[in-house]
Amino acid sequence: AMAKNFQTLIRMRKWALDEKRRELGDLQRVLDALQGEKAALEQAVLAEQKVASENPELAGFAYGHFANAVIAEREILSKRIADQEVQIDAFLDEVADAFKELKTAEIAERNRVDAERAEEDRKEQAELDEIGARQATRDDGLM
Repeated sequence: AMAKNFQTLIRMRKWALDEKRRELGDLQRVLDALQGEKAALEQAVLAEQKVASENPELAGFAYGHFANAVIAEREILSKRIADQEVQIDAFLDEVADAFKELKTAEIAERNRVDAERAEEDRKEQAELDEIGARQATRDDGLM
């Protein structure tokens, strides 16, 4: 029964670890998307600056509006990126814990198997010793 328990535990902990790794992947994809948005925003700023420098008479008012919108947007994105990074850091600990729990279960199972094997070896050796002892007694009797 113990063997079944450990194998079930290992299966459950593998599943839990896979779930955590999947969630971590999702969190990472959100972060990548946010960083992509921020990079696109920086590109838009560069493009707008180029337009502004080429058409100074048009630029002033429109660029001012654009710049203010960008600053606000950039702040929001930076905050969301920072929050996402904090979440990922915390989650990395959860993944590490799930991994440790799986390893612990695997070690327990390995120890159980080793103990079982040692017990079988001990029994086998005892039987061999007994056969050897009977053999010796028989040999003595024959002389």
